[in-house]
Amino acid sequence: MPFSPIQTNPLRPAVVALIAATMLSLAACGGGGGGGGGEDPPNGANGNPVPVPSIDTLAGNWVQRGCVRTGAQSFKRLLRANVIGPSKIDYFEGVLSYNTGDCTGTAQQVGPSRLGTVTFARSQANQTLTAHWGEFLTVTSTRFGAIWAVRPTQQLCLLGDEIPTSQPTLGAVATSLTTVPADNCFNRQNP
Repeated sequence: MPFSPIQTNPLRPAVVALIAATMLSLAACGGGGGGGGGEDPPNGANGNPVPVPSIDTLAGNWVQRGCVRTGAQSFKRLLRANVIGPSKIDYFEGVLSYNTGDCTGTAQQVGPSRLGTVTFARSQANQTLTAHWGEFLTVTSTRFGAIWAVRPTQQLCLLGDEIPTSQPTLGAVATSLTTVPADNCFNRQNP
């Protein structure tokens, strides 16, 4: 389902509150994993070359894997990343709202709204994970460390971080990802 402009919706205050709570939780999740091992060799375990990471792979629309239930309704977060420079993206989020408790049926879309920009300082990849380390600057000028991690299955997971990073290696990022439920990550949305 393509993204559409913001629609008037009586659920909008609840949806905005859900997005705000999610953003605050991102700042706290995924931290501290310094013990995840060293750097990866230039070739993967099967001898194939390690992928060259690019923020262009983040561009597009993503839908949360899991379903957030609130009474008789349910929600899935939408994420949109637009590349606006060699190391910078515009970051948007919205919500798919369902009138069922299990994210089934026809969804009503709210947003996405621009949350800010992410400027990436570096990227690294191996055969099982690509990580992009950066700084999230919100529309209210608040700064957070951020790591956008992509698995080969086209699954995007967002990790909160510190400035400077507390998760400087792919191994540390992989360790942090083991604590993030897969339902909190995003799948690429088909056009």
